[in-house]
Amino acid sequence: MDIYTQMHGLGSYIVSGVRKAKSKTSNVYNPMNIIDLVAYVPGESLSRIKEASYDHTYQKLDREVIRAAIGTYFIDLLRSSIKEKEPNELLYLYIVKTLKDLDSGASLGNLPIRYAIELASHLGFQLSDNYSDQNQYFDLQVGAFIDNDIRHKYILNDAVSYSLHAVMQNPVNAAMDKTSRKVLLDALMDYYRLHIEDFRPLRSLPVLRTLLS
Repeated sequence: MDIYTQMHGLGSYIVSGVRKAKSKTSNVYNPMNIIDLVAYVPGESLSRIKEASYDHTYQKLDREVIRAAIGTYFIDLLRSSIKEKEPNELLYLYIVKTLKDLDSGASLGNLPIRYAIELASHLGFQLSDNYSDQNQYFDLQVGAFIDNDIRHKYILNDAVSYSLHAVMQNPVNAAMDKTSRKVLLDALMDYYRLHIEDFRPLRSLPVLRTLLS
């Protein structure tokens, strides 16, 4: 299984006995869990985990359906986006903080959009919020607002562009209806496809859309 760690970045690990019906550790490796682990590093592509335990116990995230769906989407987005194996402590700390905040926070509506915007900045293709009366159209190729919407097909219309600007200005309380959220999230997935080679569609999105509709 793939695990993102603070010291070694993205790595592949072998877990012994996790598939056994009576395994006491199988739940530890659920995708959203934040864990402590000790692993042998044999100098090969795979490391074997010696022991693992919970570093944080969730109160809501693994019990509330919508929070769990948003968390699954976040993990899915990470899996499709992180290509480099090298450690990135700022990214690791962001992932941990995001999962803890999702577990304890109250407002959920704009979180999938907010996470896509925030993660892009950690991965090196940050969205620029240069919105103005002159620059009202967001260009997905360059990651910034421009002055017209006719240069190519990857430019968002004025309404969707303004919704993006609103979320970037106020991630928690930006007012959007469900249709606007869906359109903007789809646009952000296009943004990821344009900036990440072999970015795969997120399997979690249809479930998330159903729950938030």
